[in-house]
Amino acid sequence: MKHIVLVSHGEMAQGVKATLEMLIGKQDTVHAVSLRADGDNIQFEEDLTEKMKALYEEEIIIIADLLGGTPCNVAVKNYLTNENIMIIAGMSLPLVIEAAMNPLATIKELVKVGSDSAVDVKVQLKQAADTMDQATVEDNIIECYPNAEDAIIVNTRIDERLIHGQVAGIWSTSLDTQRIIVANDAAAADPLQKSSLRMATPTSMRLSVLPVIKAAQNIQSGKYGKQRIFLLFKNPTDVLTFIEAGGKLTTVNVGNMSHKTGTREVTKSIKVLPEEEIVFEKIATTGVSLTAQLVPNDPSIDFLSKLRN
Repeated sequence: MKHIVLVSHGEMAQGVKATLEMLIGKQDTVHAVSLRADGDNIQFEEDLTEKMKALYEEEIIIIADLLGGTPCNVAVKNYLTNENIMIIAGMSLPLVIEAAMNPLATIKELVKVGSDSAVDVKVQLKQAADTMDQATVEDNIIECYPNAEDAIIVNTRIDERLIHGQVAGIWSTSLDTQRIIVANDAAAADPLQKSSLRMATPTSMRLSVLPVIKAAQNIQSGKYGKQRIFLLFKNPTDVLTFIEAGGKLTTVNVGNMSHKTGTREVTKSIKVLPEEEIVFEKIATTGVSLTAQLVPNDPSIDFLSKLRN
């Protein structure tokens, strides 16, 4: 088992660990050790040594916040010659996510993730917009297989935030997604939102941002062949529209629905309006199974049972 030890000045290590667990669930193999504001190198060395002893003979990656800082220097002083312990400086959330999600990643691969994670957002957004101008979103790099079997929908999810960290960084990659399809009329009509969604999509994956009915038609016509598709909806009404337009679904994962005036809490991440409860019941009558699961590490629960409680 590979353990990850985050080391930093102040509370950065604990903060990164907490954010990581918000995105991908509890991580028993990720640990945090801090150089306290009222501490010094001796305090930090004692705390790190105690933590490392508890992980004795395990393979460990130490990720430090700053090259040349006390946490990194103490790690180098004590573990430079230990072949089971690797040390990386330059902590970032993308780097830590990759280390936690991909235990087979090499140090070289992890360092590349860290170095590639800083971007000029305005420039990136402009590039995404230029890409969208070269081809319509629904036809962007599409490969058609006229005689192929039905497309493989690896997950169908309701997520009010559409493409964000949990979808792009966790769900899509864990399911070997080849194409994300966002089915939402408003997003499909908004060039800026389409560019933002393109920017948030992993570069290894294709993206279609489509009106709901168009998404149902494209999938049912076999337009995407055998591509592994992650189908993403903003709300349950869009799911029902998709089904009524001929879209075939077996399971819908309800992920994130935020608080609005009049909502009630079904789970910590799902708040529904009374009219949305009616829509969910209609979806259930079509034979679609409704589950609730925030991240892959969480258990999948029966959403309809929770809704009716």
